[in-house]
Amino acid sequence: MGRIRDLDESRHGHGGLLAFRALGATVLALGLVIPWGPAAEADPPVDPPSAAEVSAARDAVAAGTLDVQQAEAALVSLRSELEAAQVRVQVAAADYAEAQQAVEEAEQEVASARAAAKKAHAGEVTARAGLAEVYRASARDSGLGSLGIAFEAESVPDMVGRSAAERAVQRKLGGAMVEYQEARASSESADARWNAAKKQRDAAADQAKAAFDAARTAADDLEVRTRAAEAERQALVERLAQLRQTSVTIEREREAARAAAAEAARETEARAELERQQEAQIDAVAPGGARAERPDETAADDGGSGSSGGSAPAPAPAPAPAPRPAPVGPPTSGVAVGSEGLGIGAVAWARTKIGAPYLLGAAGPSAYDCSGLTMMSWASQGVDITRTSRSQYLAVGKVGYGSLRPGDLIFYGSDPNEPSSIYHVAMYTGGGMMIEATLPGHPLSENPLRLSGAMPFAGRP
Repeated sequence: MGRIRDLDESRHGHGGLLAFRALGATVLALGLVIPWGPAAEADPPVDPPSAAEVSAARDAVAAGTLDVQQAEAALVSLRSELEAAQVRVQVAAADYAEAQQAVEEAEQEVASARAAAKKAHAGEVTARAGLAEVYRASARDSGLGSLGIAFEAESVPDMVGRSAAERAVQRKLGGAMVEYQEARASSESADARWNAAKKQRDAAADQAKAAFDAARTAADDLEVRTRAAEAERQALVERLAQLRQTSVTIEREREAARAAAAEAARETEARAELERQQEAQIDAVAPGGARAERPDETAADDGGSGSSGGSAPAPAPAPAPAPRPAPVGPPTSGVAVGSEGLGIGAVAWARTKIGAPYLLGAAGPSAYDCSGLTMMSWASQGVDITRTSRSQYLAVGKVGYGSLRPGDLIFYGSDPNEPSSIYHVAMYTGGGMMIEATLPGHPLSENPLRLSGAMPFAGRP
């Protein structure tokens, strides 16, 4: 509320009322005559205002104008603060989703290592039993070695046969010993792997807990900031109404129009920046080769399939660029591009979840985070796109924003060249709209397509 106190404690604290009264004096001072009543009736003579009164009136008008500008700037600042806080929550949520995925992978490794250890232990027991049997067989020898064989042999052929049998026993004993040693080494290695897996799982669990706590703290902070910002915004709107001698309703409409204009300007700038980033990445991937599709339009739709009835039109397109040769799609690292029907099916499934609550790290059936929603939407069509927004970006094919179709994924990050900076993913539904799970306290919803903060390419499973 500091901005409000600054406005109210200015030296022109009476704001609009003083400006209004003083402005009347200024009008009189300038010699303007406003008819009042029948022409036959003349107003009583009024003493002209003094130079001090005229100066005070002008100062009051200037102060009122300044207060209006300060209030409007404060509202812009509030919006920026909340947007930054929302991004912090989404970054923390993405970190938690990755940490949670690491825990699940560690649990799988623990299970696999435990199974391998049990198998290795069983092999060691079998090898030990075999070794013991060979030792028992060898113990039946007289213990005199070759000399004992010679004494006990009844003939030369018998001696040769006994010698061959001893060599066979020795070979079997040696083989049993090697088998046992290998089984024991395998068992020890499996035990070591199991112990390492358990340590990794515990470390991943600790990291996931820390990530969850950070995300929860960020979400709680955002909630507090939002309440405070809404209270301050309401006070600012009321102050603007007072300064301008208008109603709160009118000032709310003006504030909404200012916010919409600012968002439209930002989207226009984002489209231009995305085109620049696409050009840079395409040139880096295939210098002098085939060029990727450029997003000459915000979202070239497929004739309306998958749209939400056209209730929210797509943002106004940027000025059309100069004609260029028809380009080809960008490299997709061998990822197969799914059929359009699968995308429409994924959208239809996602729409059944509209209104479901957002929950950190959730992938259904009753609550979701952003990547949990996109994963399960495509899983409903038999397509695995992985669990987290960052891994999904790496797993899907890449398409330009001018070629979006229902089911395509829109990724948001802080660095266009770094997938690890991704903090949010949404799914394009057609008609300039997308469906997303955004923040704690915000149910899953279908919203106008946003390109501000988007990665250079959209994704197509």
